[in-house]
Amino acid sequence: MKIALVGKPNVGKSALFNRLVGRKSAIVSDEAGVTRDRKCSQASLFGLEFEVIDTAGIDLLSSTSLAAGMNQQTLLAIEESDVILFVVDVSEDISEYDKAIALWIRKYSKSKPVLLVKNKTDKAKSHNDVMRLGFGDGIAMSALHNWGLEKIFEHLHEMEGESDTLSNVEGGSATISASNSDSVKIAFVGRPNVGKSTMINAIVGENRLLTGDEAGITRDAISVKWKFGARELVLVDTAGQRKAKLSHLEHIAVQDAWKNIARADIIFVTMDIRNSLEKQDLTIARKALNEGKVIVFLLNKSDMVSNAAEILETIKWRLSKEFAQLPDVPCLLVSAKEHKGLHRIFTTALSLHDTWSKRISTGQLNKWFQKAVANNPPPLAKGMPIKLKYISQTSIRPPTFTLFAGRAEALPVSYERYLLNNLRRNFKLGGVPLRLIVRKPHNPYDSER
Repeated sequence: MKIALVGKPNVGKSALFNRLVGRKSAIVSDEAGVTRDRKCSQASLFGLEFEVIDTAGIDLLSSTSLAAGMNQQTLLAIEESDVILFVVDVSEDISEYDKAIALWIRKYSKSKPVLLVKNKTDKAKSHNDVMRLGFGDGIAMSALHNWGLEKIFEHLHEMEGESDTLSNVEGGSATISASNSDSVKIAFVGRPNVGKSTMINAIVGENRLLTGDEAGITRDAISVKWKFGARELVLVDTAGQRKAKLSHLEHIAVQDAWKNIARADIIFVTMDIRNSLEKQDLTIARKALNEGKVIVFLLNKSDMVSNAAEILETIKWRLSKEFAQLPDVPCLLVSAKEHKGLHRIFTTALSLHDTWSKRISTGQLNKWFQKAVANNPPPLAKGMPIKLKYISQTSIRPPTFTLFAGRAEALPVSYERYLLNNLRRNFKLGGVPLRLIVRKPHNPYDSER
């Protein structure tokens, strides 16, 4: 079952969405019109599995292209849903505008069941005038204080046609259902207006995300499930990041973007080829690299210039200087508008993901290790040798190796870099971040001293 949350701006749809999925997934603010794209998530409410869609506030007064796009996203959510939750704020009197929105929903719901949800009931003196909307007395609740969800469950449960009752439910919040751990999560990040949303729309073949010439349209990070061949992917569109004094809402959006980047496997650092690899692009990439993520640079809007190949070579040269610790980091030409280069970005990224997930046996590692050390022994430290014992891989994603050495603290960083570079070449680990941890072997007599 798929459920759409609709209503005018700032009535608490995103707060209810967060309650239903059991986590702070959608950005919530007192400012109206925060949500713009439709945001989907799997949820489980008291054992009832369903998908919930958060939508932008319906705007019937504005004639801007942004308002039209937001309304279109809401229409698409209504079309693909089975049940509509019409959320109203009953801390305010029902207005003629509320009645106009009710008529709009009735027009486009096409006989689908509509449940009226009276949110912010804790602040309301009286909410009997909701009957004027034509959807009955409605369900009283407070998303902020997390009560009333059991009434929503009862109605949805009845629609599912199941025979179980709510006899054993004592309360509590909803929980999100388990996600597919095999899915590869790819986050599109970059400065505002570089074409991240347009690119995802081109990839999935539909206007899934709101786009436009106005910078900063995307606020919530939106996840879109998609398959590339046999691989299950989750494409995450994030808010554009700019180096400037940010408003409170922009700051929240950027924080939300970084939470999603931390959860992602692959980061597509997306740039406008006409204005690429600026300081903010490098800052974003370095943060992602510090998180140990797979990074692919995308030069979008390549159709807008006549010397795209020349610009690409210049950017690759700069990347080799800026990211010397990550040789062979890919940079690809794409055009979301003309749907060019989109297939190649996934073949490249998924190949790197396989490398990023690679595990090398301890036997193979130490055979390589002995040869590498014999060819280039570590330097003396204060006239004394540094004894390198053995090495093992202790983690993947990113590949992480632990080297045990006597006098580990004296091993120069330059020698660690030598080992990592040699490791990359020998085991074909180019293009992904590697980590080397140097430790002193455990001495059982240390505790007796």
